[in-house]
Amino acid sequence: MSPSSPEARRARPLLGTLVEVRIDARDVDEGADGVDIEAALAAAFAAVAQVQALMSFHDPDSELSRLNRLGHRLPVSLHPWTADVLRRAQALHRATGGLFDPAVAPALAALDFLPAPLAAAPRGGSIADLVVGDGVACGVRPLWLDLGGIAKGYAVDRAVDALRTRGVRAGAVNAGGDLRLFGATPQPVVVRDPVDPGRHWSLGEFRDIAIATSAGYYTARSTADGLVMPIIDPRDNRAVVVGPSVTVLANDCATADALTKAVMLSGTPSPVWLQDFGAQAVRLEGRVAA
Repeated sequence: MSPSSPEARRARPLLGTLVEVRIDARDVDEGADGVDIEAALAAAFAAVAQVQALMSFHDPDSELSRLNRLGHRLPVSLHPWTADVLRRAQALHRATGGLFDPAVAPALAALDFLPAPLAAAPRGGSIADLVVGDGVACGVRPLWLDLGGIAKGYAVDRAVDALRTRGVRAGAVNAGGDLRLFGATPQPVVVRDPVDPGRHWSLGEFRDIAIATSAGYYTARSTADGLVMPIIDPRDNRAVVVGPSVTVLANDCATADALTKAVMLSGTPSPVWLQDFGAQAVRLEGRVAA
């Protein structure tokens, strides 16, 4: 990028999707040495890659996989980011009455949304059965946790932190629909129509906000229950049938990411606990917004 270019934009495959980082080069910290745009972009992608390495269900060497294998037998050491995500997941589980629960991984694996580990899948249990201490965690029973419903948003947040730490004042990070905008200038936001994903709905213009969407247009699988999404209702362990999409607007992307699943399972676009997070939700039936 030349010094006069107004914007830098890069994309890399991470987190099972395409992660795009955009920097508004016209709004950067003009300190003594200025901002190294390429170094800031590299730091943002490095933060996303670190979250993936720590919290991937697919990677048998990740901290999450070790916790799933060993956590019911002995305490497993955790990076501060992994511990933070687990604590947030527990808080969201409590606040949503159990609707957000990463312990539904066995049901996702049974439907081939996740790879099944070699060990037999545990029965029952929830994120509440995990004890998270200072740099360690252990389970009171065997658990398979999948943090995909919160870690992608968390990775976006860490990428934004990396950009801001390096003097970037405005830009965006988008990980497959988990979007974080920052900076003084409002930016337009659109979401895909759940019936016709080639069509977009405008939500308006926003600044300093996180937005996440859950929908079935690219991830659905055919089952005996019909076409289902990789969202499991922990109350009956069944996958959600493809239908409306849910978009949540919140202060951080980890929260927005997690709440899309809980709002979808709640059956209403405005459950009372959304207010506890300062969040809003939009439910799209397809072609007509609810």
